[in-house]
Parts: sequence; C-alpha cells; structure tokens
Amino acid sequence: MSLRSLSKEDLRMQLFAIQDEVSDKLKVDPDVDKFLDHTDLFDEWEKVLPDAEYPIFVMAVLNNVRRKVIIETILNSILDDEVTSGWSNSDRDDKSVENTDHPFC
Repeated sequence: MSLRSLSKEDLRMQLFAIQDEVSDKLKVDPDVDKFLDHTDLFDEWEKVLPDAEYPIFVMAVLNNVRRKVIIETILNSILDDEVTSGWSNSDRDDKSVENTDHPFC
C-alpha cells in the first residue's frame, strides 16, 4: 500500500498511528538516537515526503505534535507534492501554545 494512494483522512490516521507507535516505543526506551538508528518506521514516509518536509515530519512524530497547521502541511505535501502556503490567520492554532513558544514544545 502506497501512502500516495490514501485519502487525506486515511493519511491522517496513518500519521496518528505512527505517532502513537513511536510514543509507546519511546516510553519504554527514551533513547531517541537508538530508536532512530534501529527503526524502519519512517522509510515509507521518507519515500513520499519532499526533502523540505521530511524533517518536520520526523520532529512531529518524535514529539507527538498534532497541531493542525503542522499535520496539514505534512499531509498536503504528500497529496499535492507541495506545502500549503496560504494559511490565513484564522487557521492558526494560537490557543495550544503561546506565540513565543516553539511549535514542537
């Protein structure tokens, strides 16, 4: 099954599933470097994500980030082969973190 053949909602569910799986593994052994050296969970995602979005994906998965703007950027980059750049201020998620906080905190 190719990620590119999935609907946006199915991709979202796959992304949340991998976040849950990684979170569970890191709860058992929190050594991120060891995890990254020994996992193949990201391989299929690396094949379909543009180079610019792949590090965002990895950070979002490792930190279990589920902010709408980040998830949508990842999903759109797979479906459209480009990042959505037209986010309006009304789409911003200002309530989950302070504006001075890093989005992955």
